[in-house]
Amino acid sequence: MVLPSWNRYPGRYAIVFAAVALLLFLLEHVNGRFWLNDFRVYYDSARSLLDGQPLYGVARGLDSGIFKYAPVLALLYVPLALLPYAIAASVQYLLIVAAFIGASLLADRLIRTHLLPGKPGTYAPLFLLGLVVVVHLHRELHLGNVNVMLLWLLLFALDRLLAGKPVLGGAFIGLAMLTKPHFVVLLPLLLLRKEFKATGVALTTVLVGLLLPALFLGATGSFALHGEWLGEMAKHNASLIYTGGDNYNAVDTVYSFLHRAVLKHFVAAPSGLETAIVLGIIAAAFGALVLWNLRKGDAKSFVFEYLLLIALVPSITLTDTEHFLLALPLVAFVLHHLLPRAEPRWLAVVAVPILFGFGGNWEDALGPASDWMIHHGVLGMANAFLLLLCVFLFLRDRRSNFSAGPVSSRA
Repeated sequence: MVLPSWNRYPGRYAIVFAAVALLLFLLEHVNGRFWLNDFRVYYDSARSLLDGQPLYGVARGLDSGIFKYAPVLALLYVPLALLPYAIAASVQYLLIVAAFIGASLLADRLIRTHLLPGKPGTYAPLFLLGLVVVVHLHRELHLGNVNVMLLWLLLFALDRLLAGKPVLGGAFIGLAMLTKPHFVVLLPLLLLRKEFKATGVALTTVLVGLLLPALFLGATGSFALHGEWLGEMAKHNASLIYTGGDNYNAVDTVYSFLHRAVLKHFVAAPSGLETAIVLGIIAAAFGALVLWNLRKGDAKSFVFEYLLLIALVPSITLTDTEHFLLALPLVAFVLHHLLPRAEPRWLAVVAVPILFGFGGNWEDALGPASDWMIHHGVLGMANAFLLLLCVFLFLRDRRSNFSAGPVSSRA
């Protein structure tokens, strides 16, 4: 491992963001705000596993702090649960910082290498990327969540697939799926792209993760826990369309946006059927894009399709705002089209409002406007428009001078 250097690209980016994260770490301690409430859920759940206490249905830290993940995640956090909370939380904080820097640099390299070949590495897109997503990163650090770690896992998996190492790539995808089953959306893409070995390894990894708790809890105990987990998942995603009130959990989903903008004029009340139809249309549109790319024989399309699916996840599932960090690679894709000169020329007029909606909700600066943005789901709308803008830019690039050779023998 080579340490970042101020004189070697992209060392300055890593050093600056590590320094900012360290300063925030100190300020959180000084102000008595080093809580990491989401990490508290993982930590206390691992402790419950060790002590034979209930794993699900118990509020930990906050009233909303219910463990909603597979039992294997609690098992993975057992080593940290053996440490005092302050030390364990500090380790989690450092892992998030390292994952964010790694994911940013990896996304930047994947885009420049496979989507915009010939684009030189410069600091402006990197630092602007950090600025656009810093609100979500701050929340991720404050809560101690795992989204940035999952993003790094998925980007590293893509990098390994492109390098012709499907076993390692598939294993990392499987690990991400174990943590958040929403990433199962990647499997149809892998199958369409004939990544059969990676698909098999991913599914095997998931199976091993589901069976592993039985070694410590017995088959009966493990089966019961997995049943409780599925119950928590069902309750958490029971309503994906925001219908008013103070509960904004569903306000940023694409279903909620479409319902408020259009479908409410045709549907009396939101339902699961409405959600399923919208999801089906999205799946059909994405499938059509992949099949069209396959027909065109455009090898680099696999990279874009993969990144597009990752960024789509927070728009089609019930998530908190920091989960939109999964769209970081697409933000980088847009920024590379904006710098050093907007291409196409009108792009800034469209992209800047979208990027502001995505990452500009600075509560201390915006005041009441921040509540308005949250209430109206501006983040979710911005992410939806970001996806559409990136699809347009990608298709436009195919007709431009940015044509590249194959990125993978199997892609």
